[in-house]
Amino acid sequence: MANIHQRKIDIIVYALCLSAVIGMFICAVALLNQLPEQIPAQYGLLGKINGYGSRNSIFAMPGVLLVLLVTLIIVGMFPAAWNLPGVEVTDANAPYLAVCVRNMLDVMLLVITATLTTLFVCQVRNTNAPPFIFPLMLVVFLVNVIVCIVRTKHIGRSFLETPVEEPDREQEQEQ
Repeated sequence: MANIHQRKIDIIVYALCLSAVIGMFICAVALLNQLPEQIPAQYGLLGKINGYGSRNSIFAMPGVLLVLLVTLIIVGMFPAAWNLPGVEVTDANAPYLAVCVRNMLDVMLLVITATLTTLFVCQVRNTNAPPFIFPLMLVVFLVNVIVCIVRTKHIGRSFLETPVEEPDREQEQEQ
């Protein structure tokens, strides 16, 4: 599968996520000296604080988000490296599969960004995270992956069916 150019929606998603990273770094720098010595650094499945770290751990959320953002952008740039089990990638179906997988990556980036930004705000405010944040993130991730799998299988099957060639009408009239 050849490398496929970035779509406008991909660029918009990357810009939104990068804006969140930059905003979190700016807030972390601006608020660092105002934070208590210990801030929440770990949250349980239902959003309760279950671990504390130094105030410098405020840089963890934007740092993790930046690494994930760069990683998923790089993965999205090289569709030839994607492993789509059970689907034969051909020149004909490659663009359709690329759109499907890129949509999945975009949703993942947006969900990760929303989750880590929420956790960052909770760290700054020294509060528990909303109890629904992790279960919601897991459900959205799972549904997103299932939709992508179903769509890639459908795309793979639709390109396996070979169309019947229409007979040449001029040759039939000559005979």
